[in-house]
Amino acid sequence: MGNVVELPGILSEDRTGEAAKLLSRYYTEKVITGSIRTGARFDSWAGGGDAPAVANAVTSDDLLALAFLGVEVKGPAVVGLLDTHAAEITRLLEQIPTDVDMADVKPQDYERFYGEGSAAWELWKVIRGSKGARWKMGSTKTSKLLARKRPLLIPVWDSVVKKETQLKGSLTQWSEWHDLLTRDGGLVADRLDAIQQQANLPHPVSRLRAMDVVLRMHGTDGGLLEPAADEADDSDAA
Repeated sequence: MGNVVELPGILSEDRTGEAAKLLSRYYTEKVITGSIRTGARFDSWAGGGDAPAVANAVTSDDLLALAFLGVEVKGPAVVGLLDTHAAEITRLLEQIPTDVDMADVKPQDYERFYGEGSAAWELWKVIRGSKGARWKMGSTKTSKLLARKRPLLIPVWDSVVKKETQLKGSLTQWSEWHDLLTRDGGLVADRLDAIQQQANLPHPVSRLRAMDVVLRMHGTDGGLLEPAADEADDSDAA
C-alpha cells in the first residue's frame, strides 16, 4: 500500500459547489467545435466499455473512445489488444467485477482486487507490454483503457492527475485513492456522489471518473488549458 494521499483542495467539502460546476461544464458545455467536448463521450460511447456484451474484451470502440481523451493507440498495440493478446485479456477481465466500486473494497480485500498478482495488476502488465510486446502503451494510455473497461474500480492516471494530487506513480495511486475513498467512513466517496448530484449530468458516471474530471477541469483552468496528450510517465517500471 502507498503513502496516504492528501485530499486535493478542489475536492474539499467547502468547494463541493465549485467542483459540481466544473463537472457539469465538462459534460454539457459546448466548445469551439460547437458540440460538447469529446471527452464527455468517453464513458458512454457504444454503451460503455463495461456493458455486458463487451465487458470482458477490449473492442475497437474502446480504442476509439480513447481518442476522445486525446490518446492515440498505435497500430501494433491495436493488433495486440484486439487479436494477439485478446484471449489473455479476456481471461483477466473475467476475474475483475464490473459492479464493485473502489470505495466499497474493504481494506482486507485490497490485495485481492489491486495487489501484485491480482487480475487487475496482471492486466495492467499485459496492456503495458511488460511481457515482451513493445507497442507504446504507456501508463497514461493503459490507465485510460482500464478505466473504460472497469470505471468503478480503476482510476485514470495522466500528467494533470499527477500535478493536482502530487502522487508519485501510476500504480501507487491505486492504494492511495483507495485509502482516500475508504477512510473516515467513506466521506470523500459520499462527497463525489454529492458533486455528481449537484452537477445534474446527462448520464451518471463512476465516482472515479467524476473525480478525474473535476481534477482535470480544475488543473486546466476549466479546460481552457487542456494539455496535449502525453506519456511523460511511460518510464514507470510497472
